[in-house]
Amino acid sequence: MVLSIFKGRAAKTAQLQAKNEYIKAASLSNDSRDGRTYKIRIGIRCRAHLDKVFIDGAKKTESFQKSCLAAVAKGADKPAPPKPALFQKAKTVSGEIFTYVPEEFTQEVFNLGAMYQTVQIDAVKAITLVQEVAARVSFDLGLEDPFITLQFLRDELQASEENVITEEENDDMDDDQNQEEK
Repeated sequence: MVLSIFKGRAAKTAQLQAKNEYIKAASLSNDSRDGRTYKIRIGIRCRAHLDKVFIDGAKKTESFQKSCLAAVAKGADKPAPPKPALFQKAKTVSGEIFTYVPEEFTQEVFNLGAMYQTVQIDAVKAITLVQEVAARVSFDLGLEDPFITLQFLRDELQASEENVITEEENDDMDDDQNQEEK
């Protein structure tokens, strides 16, 4: 019991530190190398944060939909809609840390993850919209170039496009062989 209290305090302290680091990065100038390096480090954390929030939005929405269906089947009230966590955990070389992105950005990316899960937007639209949020976060931090989000989804799209091209090439080769046989 006592150990969990200390863990809770340590987590709260780490979360406050993550928030303060974001605020510090946003207030630093780009004049020094150390300032730019610090901003880039926080930007990388923000990228991980936004990716996790997007995934969390999709997962929590899926769970929420199932809970709503179960509630309707039982004649019970629907549960409250899910909300994003303001802090996410990320793994770094030195261990696990908390990341922070202001609520306005976090909520927007969470909603986009939910919209992707419910097929209100496709992968291309999700990437575009989340990247727009990332550009605003990058601007807020004063980064020279915006960081790239949802790389996992970009890779998935590229792999599926390559599979389509390979299938089309195989179909074309089959058509060529059929014409030669005639």
